Amino acid sequence: MKNIAVIGATGNLAPLVIRQLVADGFAVKALVRDVVKAKRLLPAQVELVRADLEQVDSLVKGLQGVEAVYLNLSTATPNARFQPELDGVKNIIEACQRNRVARIFKISGLGAYRRDFAPGKTIFVNEIRGKGHELVKASGIAYSFFHPSWFMESLEFMFHKGSALKGFKPIRHPLYWIAGKDYARMVSKAMASNAEGNKDYVMQGPEAVTMHEALVRYSRLFRPVLKVSEFPIRLIKAIGIVVPQFKLLGMMGDYFQDFKEEFIAEETWAELGRPERTIETFR
Repeated sequence: MKNIAVIGATGNLAPLVIRQLVADGFAVKALVRDVVKAKRLLPAQVELVRADLEQVDSLVKGLQGVEAVYLNLSTATPNARFQPELDGVKNIIEACQRNRVARIFKISGLGAYRRDFAPGKTIFVNEIRGKGHELVKASGIAYSFFHPSWFMESLEFMFHKGSALKGFKPIRHPLYWIAGKDYARMVSKAMASNAEGNKDYVMQGPEAVTMHEALVRYSRLFRPVLKVSEFPIRLIKAIGIVVPQFKLLGMMGDYFQDFKEEFIAEETWAELGRPERTIETFR
């Protein structure tokens, strides 16, 4: 497959994937709402098409002539009128069927794939995402889901605030952090492989690192060294009652504080290669 459309192209991680696809010789079309923003973030070789997840006809038009679509969607709030990973996925499936798109590639999350890593807990992201995945599975379109652990880039876009790193605690078990560039390379290889059937790829990095250790190691990459602060999850949840931007962070902290991740990426590594970047080298 060499003609790929990307939906969700201007998020935190999608530009890394798109740059890798372009470097590997793919023809990439990005379906975006904000063309000006997309021009700023994406390589000049990318074809930009204005489209909206809520407008099926715009998706049908945008997906003309492509073999596959890569979905970089997210779920930010539990009660949104329109959920990209559910309502948006439903519209994308219709547009794919009308264009006979051969495969849907989609970023997921390890927690949505392995519920047993957080026994007795869930989070709305996994519930909504899972419903969207069931729609894809029922559509008859071949699919490949990528289930990553924590991205190293989240140290930057979630926790880096000025001269400080502001994390949460306790996160009791280590996580297999993966670099966005490694993820992008592996996604590109999966797209180039033309593998048949449906696929679930577990995307884990080369070493298990606790949240605290990750923050400290990342802080040392800067001069002066960033100050690391870790706030109790119970405090963040309490603040989230009255400050909306803290609510999601508190929910994530509560979900991940006992998340016990196991290494299960052997098959993915064998097929797509071993990720190499560490917290010291991912930037």
